[in-house]
Amino acid sequence: MAEKNIYFCSDAHLGSHYHKDPLAAEIKLVTFLKSIEENAQEIFFVGDMFDYWFEYKDVVPRGFVRFLGQCASMSDKGIKLHFFTGNHDCWMSDYFEREFGAIIHHKSFIFENNGYKFRISHGDEEYTGYSMRLKWMYRLFNSKVARFFYAALHPRWTVGLAYWLSYNSRKRGLKKQTEGRIPHALCNDYFDIENEWLVRKTKEFILKDPSIDFYIYGHRHLMLDLALKEQKRCIILGDWITYDSYAQWDGKTLCLCSIHDFE
Repeated sequence: MAEKNIYFCSDAHLGSHYHKDPLAAEIKLVTFLKSIEENAQEIFFVGDMFDYWFEYKDVVPRGFVRFLGQCASMSDKGIKLHFFTGNHDCWMSDYFEREFGAIIHHKSFIFENNGYKFRISHGDEEYTGYSMRLKWMYRLFNSKVARFFYAALHPRWTVGLAYWLSYNSRKRGLKKQTEGRIPHALCNDYFDIENEWLVRKTKEFILKDPSIDFYIYGHRHLMLDLALKEQKRCIILGDWITYDSYAQWDGKTLCLCSIHDFE
């Protein structure tokens, strides 16, 4: 029996107003998931799959029924699903676990397969060392006290505010990025790979634990596959706004791909 694949994707930001057509964006992602489910053993959703997600005790956000239904279908077929919380959907509790048996990760996770080790993280955890502002925001968003008081507010105020803040944050971020697509393992003249924070952090991690082979991140909306010393690799998964990208592991080879590569 042929070995099945493991997939990694992140930053779909489902529901984001930055998608020209949020429903079409969800359908595109679901179509991809349907196309891989026969060959999938495990799928890692590495954070920010939702542009906003907040679980109350008995209530979850409306929408995303196609994506959630596809997750349930894959789980029913024996595919193991992992959800990493990102900075946009860090308020996950146990809903996905109860509904379709997903494993929720609030921190980085070490994963081993076929003799290779992976360190998987959304990336916002690593970015707490970049500035005091990001460190403060990470602590605030992950604070149980802040979550308790936020949950006391009526969703009529919180949901619209969250989407507005997300849209404007993304808009500011795009102004700082280069125009056009960054090639799979390269960069253009305006992007300094060596000074990318996740690359710098990865080099630090390698010194602390040389046993890890692959470092996989989301968060940065960059599509990057960078070879480092001693055959280590740093992979930033891109997103499902610009790149429609994912990584695939077949037990021997890790590839960073886009659905557009096969058009």
